[in-house]
Order: sequence, then C-alpha cells, then structure tokens
Amino acid sequence: MNPEAASALLGTWGYPLYVVLFLLTALGSPLTEDLLLLVGGYLIGAHVFSWPVTLGCAFSGVMGSDFLLYSFGRRLRAHSLRRGYVRHVIRPGRLRLAARWFSRYGQGVVFAARFLPGTRVIVFVSAGLRGMKPTRFLVLDGVAAAFWVPLVLAVGHWAGERIGGLGRTIEIVGDRVFWILAAVVGLHLARRWWLTRERRLVGDPDSEP
Repeated sequence: MNPEAASALLGTWGYPLYVVLFLLTALGSPLTEDLLLLVGGYLIGAHVFSWPVTLGCAFSGVMGSDFLLYSFGRRLRAHSLRRGYVRHVIRPGRLRLAARWFSRYGQGVVFAARFLPGTRVIVFVSAGLRGMKPTRFLVLDGVAAAFWVPLVLAVGHWAGERIGGLGRTIEIVGDRVFWILAAVVGLHLARRWWLTRERRLVGDPDSEP
C-alpha cells in the first residue's frame, strides 16, 4: 500500500480504530497510551487526522482505558490475591509497591501516575482495590489527562509537521532506525532502573504478601 492509500484509509477508519487501540492498552497491548498519543499527533501534523476529532478520541480512549484498569481493581476486591489467574495479571508485590505510594502521597498518586509512564497500571488497579470512589478517580485522572493528552499530541504534531507525509516518514525511519531503537532501549532501561529502586524499598515485588 502506497503512502497516499494508507493516508486515505486512516482518514476513513482511523478514528474508531484509534479509540479501540487505547482501550486495548488496558488488556496488555504492547502499544502504550503515550505511543498512541504521539502517533495521533504525528497524523495531525501529516494532515491525516484533524486536531478536534483526534483530541476528543484520544481523551476518551485514555479515560476509557484507565477506567477499565480501575474497574478491574474493584472486581479483584472480591477475590484472593493468591489465586493464580490474579497473580498472572498483577503480582501481589507490585500492589504492595503501589500501596506504599498511596500511603506516602494519598489519592493524589492517581494524578501523578499520569506523568510517570510505567506506573499507571499498578496505581489505577490499586485505586480500585482500595475502594476509591469512581467519581474521585475520574476527576483526578481526568484533570491529569486534560494536561497530558494535548501536550503529547502537540509533540507528535510538531514532529509530523517537520517530517512531512507518510512517505517521507518511511524514508526517515529507514535511515535512522538504529538510533530510534537505541533511544527506545535507553528509555526502557531508565524505567526499569527507577522501578527496581522503588521495589527494593518494599522487598521482592514478585514474592507472596
């Protein structure tokens, strides 16, 4: 498929798919919310998506995904954390890590998690487990998303305007794939270091409570 055909296809079916991809992040999709926001911003800059519709879809998708995680936490309150299928999804030690954050910062940690990629799943699930009221969760998460979503979209938009259309993007990525992969690996290692540092303060995160 050439870039022009791809652009036309995304312009027609892109918005519904965009929202679905956000919802899938709550189910373990390898695509993260922030990556999807950057892609949405890029498509705005490449004149495939429009700002108003993309912003609405992105905000709705982010809030929907986050609320799914929160709702999952509320459902877990009726189950034992020692059951295998629960431990497979989120380990008890990681919940202890989130509990430490809640004890230190209070419910405001839900707001802060929006700006700390890699912490959102355990924080949002823990918010449900701790019985936070749905309206309280939605307000804290919604205010944070109101800042974060347009900001990350704007970064992607800036990149899209300077890179150009889909064809130009393919050329640039092909020439710089090594450096792009190196940056992704660097960010991943930095995230793992920070989480490891936090986990050491509460013991082995994968051990039983």
